[in-house]
Amino acid sequence: MEAVRQNPRLYSPEWFTHRALSGLRKIGDDSWDYSDSLLLYVPGSDDEYEAVQEIDTPYHTLITAPERKSLQDIAPEIVNELSNTFEYVDMGPGTEHKEQFIFDAAKEQGKQILYRPTDISDKYLQLSTAYASNQGLKVEPIKSSFEELPEKLNEVTNQRFVSLGLTYGNYNPPEILELLKEVAGKEGVAFINAQIRERADMEAIKNIYAEAAPALVAAKIRMLGLDPEKDISESEVTDEVKIWYTLSNSSAALEAKGMKVGDRLLVFQSLRPTLERLKSNIAKVFPDYKLLDNGESFVGALLFAAK
Repeated sequence: MEAVRQNPRLYSPEWFTHRALSGLRKIGDDSWDYSDSLLLYVPGSDDEYEAVQEIDTPYHTLITAPERKSLQDIAPEIVNELSNTFEYVDMGPGTEHKEQFIFDAAKEQGKQILYRPTDISDKYLQLSTAYASNQGLKVEPIKSSFEELPEKLNEVTNQRFVSLGLTYGNYNPPEILELLKEVAGKEGVAFINAQIRERADMEAIKNIYAEAAPALVAAKIRMLGLDPEKDISESEVTDEVKIWYTLSNSSAALEAKGMKVGDRLLVFQSLRPTLERLKSNIAKVFPDYKLLDNGESFVGALLFAAK
């Protein structure tokens, strides 16, 4: 297995803490954006995500299973839009092995893949690299945050296919779409998918995230010098889906940034756009795109940097 690219100074506990404090953004008189999803992947916190996605959990029933079915259905159409040889940049491969649908479709269509799983987690990179290598695929893992990818990726020699999938919803659309365009490069293609608000049981989905939030964001809260049980007075999951925490205590580091008791932190988001909002957001950055819509709750989109 090819060694994972890494810099030992990056992704250390100190690096995460610095990113947490420096990335806080004031978005209102008493509200702050702390939605940076990379901070959910502090080393040692993988178990919480895997537990949420286990079979027979509400998350698996309402989100993981229908997403997998959607990806399996549309994978041949995705690969059909790609060159005979393409570089597959998989942003956040995880443990569900949804990349298999692209592998299968490429094999069926006689297309060659250079697979490049991208993550800050050694665990997920090693798992995804071994999984693809065992199928005879050429693999070049990249240890990187998403925003560092444009600098870390080498010059495109074959068409680049960049897959973000449902993680798209963890970011503010204008920012992540611009990043995807940069990562895809000239003639590249990006893929996202979203669970459409009007086709989903939003109340059930809100409840899923409300129940999962304490475990998912505990380490993230501690990076601010806060105790997730003692220093949070209330939590709220709004319809978008956004998870908000209200501070009952602060810390010297937070006070230095202007944060006070009673302020609200946006600690996580997994946005469920309407179909019209999804199309509108995409069109502002990618005038050339193709929706992959089978009428179910998940809709995929192929985004063409320059077709």
